[in-house]
Amino acid sequence: MKYNAYNTVYPLLKWVLSVLSFIFFYRSIKDIDWTNEFLPRFTSAFENYPFIFTGVFLLVILNWNFEALKFKLLLQNSSLTQVKSFFTVLGGMAISNFTPARSGEYIGRSLLLKGIHPLKITIATVAGNLAQVLMTYGLGLISICVVYFFYDFYEDWLDHFSFILSVLLCFILFTFIVLSKKIVRFISNYLPSKIQSFFKLVQHYNFSVYGRVIIYSFLRYIVFTIQLFILLQLFSDFSLPTYYLWLVPIAFLMQSIVPVPAISDIGIRVGVCSLLFGGYMSNVALVQSVTCLWAINLILPGIIGAIFLVSSNFIEE
Repeated sequence: MKYNAYNTVYPLLKWVLSVLSFIFFYRSIKDIDWTNEFLPRFTSAFENYPFIFTGVFLLVILNWNFEALKFKLLLQNSSLTQVKSFFTVLGGMAISNFTPARSGEYIGRSLLLKGIHPLKITIATVAGNLAQVLMTYGLGLISICVVYFFYDFYEDWLDHFSFILSVLLCFILFTFIVLSKKIVRFISNYLPSKIQSFFKLVQHYNFSVYGRVIIYSFLRYIVFTIQLFILLQLFSDFSLPTYYLWLVPIAFLMQSIVPVPAISDIGIRVGVCSLLFGGYMSNVALVQSVTCLWAINLILPGIIGAIFLVSSNFIEE
């Protein structure tokens, strides 16, 4: 039965999900005025700052390589090469881009790793995503505290109540990190024995292993932060003050609260950036910056992942 599933159902799912990915990619980009709005400003910015723009593009590879390193480390499977892990991550991303809260990521990765139990892949993916979420919320909340105490440009989006709530969330987040193993152990006691065996994998994530995962998550976060801030500067002719860099983690935090498909939340991203950076740059420059970040970090890798998902049907394991 398992053999039939691997050789019949899995290839079919790869085709169906890849087609859905391409359809969703097309629907997401067809309404953007690439000819009259995006491409002219993009070309102009590239001509003025070619090396900086090239660096932003190269950071995409670094970004997803850190995610692949995380996944390989958490999966604890010696047969998984770094290259296979990299393209598996992109394959999962192709599906996660059009599913709420990136839920399709587990399906995509499982389809590409036939020899590993899907539940084990799911747990490794969740553990990696949890580290990234903790980084997003932790650094975002810390940035809110820094802006509140040391700067005075937050009146439009941060009041005293919101600040107190942020401090409370910081405390809850820290408590969750400290007690995470005990929470997993408690939950696993109420699960079937077969599932408990996979949850033991989480308990094997000691400080050495998960500490490295946290480092990779932090490096991914730094890459995202650098990309967005540089693009905001490029499309605004470097009009943003340097200390506005503190607003980038806050933007990521605010964007992550709404559980919509990653590829379709460009409106939310633009709205958040307009709220935070609108005082220093035009709305057109904001849209250009966010669209460029969205295209190079989600659209392009997602298309590559969808192609790999289909091509894996013709590649022998």
